[in-house]
Amino acid sequence: MSARKVSDGTPAWDVSLTSERPVAVDGGHVYVATSDQIVALNVADGVKAWSVPTPAVTVPLVAQGGWVIATTGNGVTAFRSADGSRVWTRDLVGAQTTPTIEGDNLYVPLQSGQLLALDLRTGADRWSKNFVGPLSEVLAFPAEIFFGTDDKWFFCLRAADGERVWQRVRLGSIVRGRPIGDANHIYVASMDNTLRAFRRTNGALLWHPSVPFRPTTGPVLIDAAVVIAGNAPELRAFDAFNGRPAGEIKLEASLVMPPTFGKSGDGMLMSGFTGTLNGQWKLVLAGPPVPAPAAPRE
Repeated sequence: MSARKVSDGTPAWDVSLTSERPVAVDGGHVYVATSDQIVALNVADGVKAWSVPTPAVTVPLVAQGGWVIATTGNGVTAFRSADGSRVWTRDLVGAQTTPTIEGDNLYVPLQSGQLLALDLRTGADRWSKNFVGPLSEVLAFPAEIFFGTDDKWFFCLRAADGERVWQRVRLGSIVRGRPIGDANHIYVASMDNTLRAFRRTNGALLWHPSVPFRPTTGPVLIDAAVVIAGNAPELRAFDAFNGRPAGEIKLEASLVMPPTFGKSGDGMLMSGFTGTLNGQWKLVLAGPPVPAPAAPRE
């Protein structure tokens, strides 16, 4: 486990841990899932804050708002991020998609197509609904949630009781990763190499440009641009309002896994590994998308 300085990529600290899943970062800690435990490290120096035994996780850890959520082959467990104390465990079959925290709700999609809304504090059911699974990750707001199904539908449900608000016609392909949204729009990447924007209130399709690669994760919203990535040496950005090209990030080699985004100072940065699956990998840090050239005036 290695921490690198944003300024020049040199090591800040290294800890001998092996993990097959992305780490989670929240509240001054880095959370690492090894084959038999979860380890919390201090962001500043890599010193271990706590560790707890757990079966191997099946999806990335979720760390948010004082909670760490671990999904294993046996179900879902909630820990307190401050000290690693176990709060509750739910035995669930087929929890192989990253859950979503929103307020006191935890949304857990199952391979069977069942979507569970749990009380984050206790693990008790709030409601459950059945769809055609597997389901995508859930985008959650206080009043509504959004997700895709394996039969290529895209849904908006009421967060309070899971009742349907709207349902879009089939997308042409399954949803990739987690959708993202702002006050007026929901943005969805799908396996047919398309980025779609829907009106948040009624699901009307607003725009849907294609990209020259298959998305490997959900889109990312950076200011007024929606950025989408795949196993390609570039990332494409589109204007969040009208879907027009808004820039790109060019890389020397293709990404070998989904990139991550985070703020440094006042700016947003992207980090990712490039190379080939069987060759040398490079850790790359890049800035915001380069704006697209202005259209010539007539």
